Amino acid sequence: MRLASMTAIWAVSMVAVTLVLAWAMFSYQLWQGIERAESKRVINVASAVAQWPAVIDGVAKPRPYAPNSALQHRIEALRKTAGLDFIVVMNAGAIRLTHPIPERINRHFRGDDEHAALAGATYSSIALGTLGRSVRGFSPVVDDAGRVVGAVSVGVRLTILAPLYASSRATLLEGLLLIACIGIAGAWGLARRIKAQLRAMEPADIAALAAEHQAVLDSLQEGVIVIGMDQRLRLINPAARRLLAASSQPMPELGDRLANPLLGDDDDTGVDRPLAIAGRSFRGNLRMIGPINAPSGAVLSFRDTEELERLGEELTGVRRYADALRADRHETNNQWHAVLGLAELGDTDAIKQFVAELTEVRAAAIYHIAGDIADPVLGGFLMAKQAEAREAGVVLAVEVERRIPLATASRDVHAAIAVLGNLIDNALEALALADDTCDARVDLSLTWEADRLMMSVSDNGPGMTDTQLESAVTLGFSTRGDDRGLGLALITQRLAEAGEDLKIYSTPGVGTLVEAGLVFRAAL
Repeated sequence: MRLASMTAIWAVSMVAVTLVLAWAMFSYQLWQGIERAESKRVINVASAVAQWPAVIDGVAKPRPYAPNSALQHRIEALRKTAGLDFIVVMNAGAIRLTHPIPERINRHFRGDDEHAALAGATYSSIALGTLGRSVRGFSPVVDDAGRVVGAVSVGVRLTILAPLYASSRATLLEGLLLIACIGIAGAWGLARRIKAQLRAMEPADIAALAAEHQAVLDSLQEGVIVIGMDQRLRLINPAARRLLAASSQPMPELGDRLANPLLGDDDDTGVDRPLAIAGRSFRGNLRMIGPINAPSGAVLSFRDTEELERLGEELTGVRRYADALRADRHETNNQWHAVLGLAELGDTDAIKQFVAELTEVRAAAIYHIAGDIADPVLGGFLMAKQAEAREAGVVLAVEVERRIPLATASRDVHAAIAVLGNLIDNALEALALADDTCDARVDLSLTWEADRLMMSVSDNGPGMTDTQLESAVTLGFSTRGDDRGLGLALITQRLAEAGEDLKIYSTPGVGTLVEAGLVFRAAL
């Protein structure tokens, strides 16, 4: 069954059930109201008749009572005028003085509900008498001495009330039918509106869409959360739960208010922006839900900043390692070209001397670095960097104050390569801008202590002014053209998050010294 039809049927059914219950309740209340109104009316008439002097005198006379007495005629006239079925005056023995049927005068009152009136009470009741079941009102007749000498009973048969009840029920039925028509029209309109809002999707389509939606959220490696404008969490996927599990704050649940979800202003929304969620820093995207002028919430997708930095460090390290190896290969090719040239000339002695010098230099460099740096990746990188520096006409001197052990995590090696490569590249580029490069030199000093790698890189380049030094770590600042100025800014941010500082000392015309420290855990 289609959703629109199902909605209409359910709505019409609920309206129908409600109206049937209302019909039953209102019918009952209507009949009760009619009975209460008639009870009040017959009690008032009975109380008034009981105070007539003729009634008080009549009940005091001895039996029998005349069927055509003046009291009988007067009572009958009142009964007909008031539209009542009977007005019965009885003495203290419950013997009738008056009755609509004269033959029943001087007989005992029927109904067995008169005793309380003869005891002095005024009330109403419903009982079966000689005229049928009726609503009766009773009032005692009291003489001048205050004694109850009789009672008056006034009644209306229930069959007389039926037409009034039927007429009122017909009016009620007309009103309920009008309400039913309005309800059916409303149900039809509701079904049409629901169908339009759901874009004609059926329950099966909605269920399939919800399953697909959940499967997509579960498969994403990025954390995804949805928050309302009240900053309360409305949706969170498994990746977001995994990322937030490492937070120092409790894991947020649906409905919780996030400690600091950076909703920000319109200018702050966008792609690859810093986000602070549940006490942790991430980078990700933020998109508002709904129109810009009246959003209903925001969607945040984010990834672990540390993971992004690790991937960036690995990529940067691999790139720098590849560049250094490329320079080393280029230098080696040049050396082989020289050997080939000497071979063409037939100068064997010169070839032997040249090869011996190369072997001695390379062996010394390998022995020096391999002996002081146990990690082969870091050592190979520095040897390749030395070849790159030689190709640029710069001496790269490496001094290791304390032997660098083998790293327990490749992540630490990649981070060290990223930082060292950036600092060495900056020094080489600074020397390339110097007027006199005949004595160009870069000194690298390394030491390891308590799982920390301390490094310093100095050069004898042109140095920096105080203004340049203040802006050296600003993202985008560079003295070597546009689209530069990223390395030191990223390194500074990375060190700051680890609680480390990047120290830069520079003197114009003398050179620059940069000092930094990194976590470098030794393998056991």
